[in-house]
Amino acid sequence: MSVKQDEQQYAIHRLQAGKQAWYYLVSFARNGATISKRFYDGRHGGQEGAYRAAVAWRDEQLRTVPALSVKDFCELRRSNNASGRPGVTFATPARQPEGIWQAKLRVKGSPTRCKSFSVKEYGYGRALELATAARAAMLAELGSVPYLHDPLAIQAAASSTCTDKDLL
Repeated sequence: MSVKQDEQQYAIHRLQAGKQAWYYLVSFARNGATISKRFYDGRHGGQEGAYRAAVAWRDEQLRTVPALSVKDFCELRRSNNASGRPGVTFATPARQPEGIWQAKLRVKGSPTRCKSFSVKEYGYGRALELATAARAAMLAELGSVPYLHDPLAIQAAASSTCTDKDLL
């Protein structure tokens, strides 16, 4: 097997540690944590051995540490969330001075979904309940698609036995 420097390899990077010390770095993020490990040529019998070890370790980590699903990601409470409910916000548009509760869902590649409930029509508490229920209904339709951006990561998640052949 010959390792090509220009191959696109998900989460594997070729780096130089010193004048003659090279290694492969495996690095990717899952659930807010960076998972990484270095594979030095000298410790693995050369570049090809280090590459094989890096691919094997990466594949094992991808199998054992799953990515968040889109649904799980959309359920995360952000630091700027004031309502205490992800995707549910209070707004006071000019036409509704009493305010509205809105349930929103933004998913990459899909139009933003929004459902509003008037405080004037439903009352403050009931409008909040309805918006929360609408958001839950939106989330229920998402399924368990992994929340990944990199095309190679998406392909790797779809494959139970991820190899670089599958990724290239």
